[in-house]
Amino acid sequence: MRWLNMILTLFDRLAYVLVALLMGGMGIIAFAAVFFRFVLTDPLTWSEEAARYMMVWVTFLGAGYAMGKGRHIGVTLFVDKLPEGVRRRVTFAAEIIIMVFLAAVTVQGVNLMISLRSQTSPAMDFPMILPYMAIPVGSVYMFLHLLRMVLTRSSQALSTADIELEVALKAGREVKA
Repeated sequence: MRWLNMILTLFDRLAYVLVALLMGGMGIIAFAAVFFRFVLTDPLTWSEEAARYMMVWVTFLGAGYAMGKGRHIGVTLFVDKLPEGVRRRVTFAAEIIIMVFLAAVTVQGVNLMISLRSQTSPAMDFPMILPYMAIPVGSVYMFLHLLRMVLTRSSQALSTADIELEVALKAGREVKA
């Protein structure tokens, strides 16, 4: 578990910085594109493509970062109405399904990278493997955050004293130590 926390701490710091830099870069490129097109009447041919590929990376890195911070949206209307034990099982099942999905996306992302490794972008003429690499990188990032959540929750659930304390507090009774 310690190695997972260290990896995710590194990923989080890197993603935070990269997302900020990429978002800033997209803003600068968009401003430059408008300036060149409407002021200098000499449009940049590569600006839209560069901004699009930056947005792909921002999306996948940002999704991984949001997963770690618990910031993904969720519809919990029905799950919140379930009893605590059932709610935990449903949440666990959902996390496992998402992890399986992310594993499949990772595999397909790697397959896509391999199959398109010789393709270059039309305007900038750089390898398309770079934008497509965001798919498996972001999927693995999200998977690792989910893995940590599942492992942390399962290790906490193993402590019956904590569960008994929760039940006692919910019932409004005092637990004598």
